[in-house]
Amino acid sequence: MLKPEDNILSWTKSPFSSEIQNEAKKAYEDWQKGVSSELVDAYATPLTFGTGGIRGKIGNGIGKMNLYTVGRAALGFISYLRDTQKNASIVIAYDSRRLSKEFAELSAGIAAKLGVKVFIFPKVTPTPLLSYAIRYYKASGGIVITASHNPPEYNGFKAYLSDGGQLVPPDDSLIIRRISDLQNWSQIPLVKKTDKDYKKLVKPVGPVVFKTYLKELKQAGILSSVKPKTRQDLGIVYSPLHGTGGDYMKEMLNFFGYKSVFLVPEQKKPDGEFPTVKYPNPEEKEALALCEFYAKKKKAATFIATDPDADRLGVGVRRKDGEYEYLNGNQIGSIMAAYLSERKKSKNKTYHLVKTIVTTDLQEAIAKKNGIKIKNVLTGFKYIAEEMKQIESKKNNIFLFGGEESYGYLPVPFVRDKDSLSSALLFVEILAEKGDLLSYLESIYLKYGLYRESLYSLTLEGSQGQDKIKKSIETLRTDNLIGKVIGGRKVVGVLDYEIQKAQGKGKASAFKGMPKSNVIQVELEGNAKLTIRPSGTEPKVKVYSSFASLKKPKKQNEIEALWETLGKEISQAETEFLQLAGLK
Repeated sequence: MLKPEDNILSWTKSPFSSEIQNEAKKAYEDWQKGVSSELVDAYATPLTFGTGGIRGKIGNGIGKMNLYTVGRAALGFISYLRDTQKNASIVIAYDSRRLSKEFAELSAGIAAKLGVKVFIFPKVTPTPLLSYAIRYYKASGGIVITASHNPPEYNGFKAYLSDGGQLVPPDDSLIIRRISDLQNWSQIPLVKKTDKDYKKLVKPVGPVVFKTYLKELKQAGILSSVKPKTRQDLGIVYSPLHGTGGDYMKEMLNFFGYKSVFLVPEQKKPDGEFPTVKYPNPEEKEALALCEFYAKKKKAATFIATDPDADRLGVGVRRKDGEYEYLNGNQIGSIMAAYLSERKKSKNKTYHLVKTIVTTDLQEAIAKKNGIKIKNVLTGFKYIAEEMKQIESKKNNIFLFGGEESYGYLPVPFVRDKDSLSSALLFVEILAEKGDLLSYLESIYLKYGLYRESLYSLTLEGSQGQDKIKKSIETLRTDNLIGKVIGGRKVVGVLDYEIQKAQGKGKASAFKGMPKSNVIQVELEGNAKLTIRPSGTEPKVKVYSSFASLKKPKKQNEIEALWETLGKEISQAETEFLQLAGLK
C-alpha cells in the first residue's frame, strides 16, 4: 500500500488530464503544509472495501468514485475471477445514480478486455435481481453499481461471488490485495462499447431472468391462503424513491394478484438527483411523506417504499383512526420471522433463522419457541448469505428467514442478498391474511416478549473523524466495563469481536465461525445489549440498543406504558455509553 504522499503524486501525471494533475498538485502542496481538507483526503486516502465493497462521493482522486477508482476495483476483482475459475463470466447491474450506467459499462469493458463473458442488465435493476441472475447464469460473480440510500453525490461498487453473495473471507482479502497492488493507473483499460471485445463478450440480460425469479417466488412457500379478491382489493401505495424498484415491484405485485397498487407519481421514475427527498432512505420517515400523503388520499391499507437499489423495504400500515403507523426494520423483520416460524410445515426438516448481532433478540426468542435454529452473524448481509451456503449443504436443512435491523430481509433461499421484492410480497401476504398487522405485532410481543431497539449514528468525516472513531472503540476495549451500570442496568458481559474475547457472562461461543470485526457488544442484565461499530460504508460510528422489558406484558393494554419505559431506558443508556466511549 502506498504512502499518502505517493497516492497524491500518482495523480500528478499521465493518464490524468491536466485539470486533475493540477488539482492533485494543489492537494500535495496542502499536504506538505499539514493542511487537513477534503481535497487532501480525496487524493491521499484511498476508498476502502467495507461491508459491501467501495462507496464514496463522486469526484477526482483515489478517495472518490471515478472511472479510475471504479476501474481499478473492477480490474482487480474480475482478474481474480478469471484467474481462479475456468471460463469465467460475470453479471453486472446498476442503479439510477449519477454515472452508474457509465461505471457499469466501464466494468463490462474491462471484463471483456480480460476475456470474461459479461451479462449486463439493459436498464436500472434492483440489487437482489443481480444476486439472483448470478445464480441463474451460473456466473463466476457479479458487480452492482450503487450507493444504496446515500445522497446524490455518492456512488458505489459492490462485488459478488458465484453463490450470489457478497465478498467474504478468504476471497475478500485476496481480492482487496489484488486491487491495492494495482498502482499504475495506466493499467486500467477504458474500453468503449464499440470495441470488438466489448461487442463480442458483453450481452444483455434478458427478461427471462425476472420471469424465472417470479416462478421461483411462487414456489417459495411464502404465499398465504387468502382469497384472490382479498389480494385484488388490498390498497397498496408504493414508492421506489426515484430508484430501480418501480417497474419490477408493480409487475411482481400484479403477478401475484395485487391489482390495487398505486405508484407515487413524483417518485416512480429513476432519477439519481432524488429531487423529492433529502435522503432516499426508507428508514427515514421524511422520505416516506409522499407515500403517506397518497395512502391517506386513497385510504390504502399500507404504503411501502424501497431504497434506490431496491434491496431495503420500509412500510407504514393504516390504523383504525385512519392515521399510519411506521414500522421499523426490527418490527418488520420480526413480523416476517414470527409468521414464517409459526406456519413451518414439515416436522422432519431442520429450519434456520439467521440474523445479525445488532438485530433484535426478539427474533431469537421467536426462533427458540418454535424449535427453529438461530444463528447470529456479523453486520452485513454477506454473512447471512454465507450461512445460507452452510445450511444448503446439509440434508433436510431449510433456510427460513434472514434479516437485519437496517430494513433488509430475505424470506427465500434462491437470492443471496436482502431482497425488497420477495419481502414486500411476504409483507402484503401477512397483511392480507391478518387484516390488522398492529394487533398481530402486539400478539407477538405478548407471546415472545416485549423488545425495543434504537440506533444512534454519529458522522465523523475525514481522517480526523476516523481517528476519533478508532480511539472511542479502543477506549471501551481497554475499560473494565463489567459491573458498571448503564441505563439503570448492570453490565454482565462484554463481547469483543476484534480480539474475540468474552468477559463476564459473555460467551466465547458467540465468535464461532466468525471473522474478526471491530465491534464491541455490551450485555446488560434483563436481556439488553449495546453494540458499537464503525460503519463499513460511511464515515460513521453506530451504537445499537436492544432492550427487553424487565416486566413481561400479559395484556395488550400493558404494552404502551412498558414501551415508553423502554424508550427512556434506552435513551439514558445511549447517552451514558457514548460518554464512556468519549463521544459525548
